[in-house]
Amino acid sequence: MLHRLISSARTTASCRRLLSKSHAQSINLRPPTINSSSQIRWHGDGPGPNAPTVNVTFVNPDDSRTTVSARVGETLLQTSHRTGMEMEGACEGVCACSTCHIIMEQKLYDQQLDVMEDGALSEDEEDMLDMAVGLTQTSRLGCQIMVEENMEGAVFTLPKNTRNFYVDGHKPIPH
Repeated sequence: MLHRLISSARTTASCRRLLSKSHAQSINLRPPTINSSSQIRWHGDGPGPNAPTVNVTFVNPDDSRTTVSARVGETLLQTSHRTGMEMEGACEGVCACSTCHIIMEQKLYDQQLDVMEDGALSEDEEDMLDMAVGLTQTSRLGCQIMVEENMEGAVFTLPKNTRNFYVDGHKPIPH
């Protein structure tokens, strides 16, 4: 997708140079844009140790609760890896699996949908959630949820089961 976006931007720039200014204005030629709710996910560590933090609670598969300090600007998957929570993230956070499936509180889920384009999850996230075990109406992928300041005190439930999790007791370590 990034390749297509860059190619499209180059093509647009070339067309703009070739067309006269008045003709380009008459057909309303504009470079492609990225919607604000669409985010390109990169591998990496997140916003850094000096980022503002909020306290979030994970309800573990055994029903115990763990409260951690999440950095604003990182994903919930990055938070879980940084704090030692048991969230696999087999695809390393690029929305290509369902192993970071979490269940959100209804109010926070609704707030997240309100700011998304068309008030819906991305097609990629919906496709991956179709593979999740224990799917609910407030299910999301941890790699797609960016920690925000309004998440102070939020509770996220880790499902009792997940698909692709190592069965030999191995706990993945992000790199």
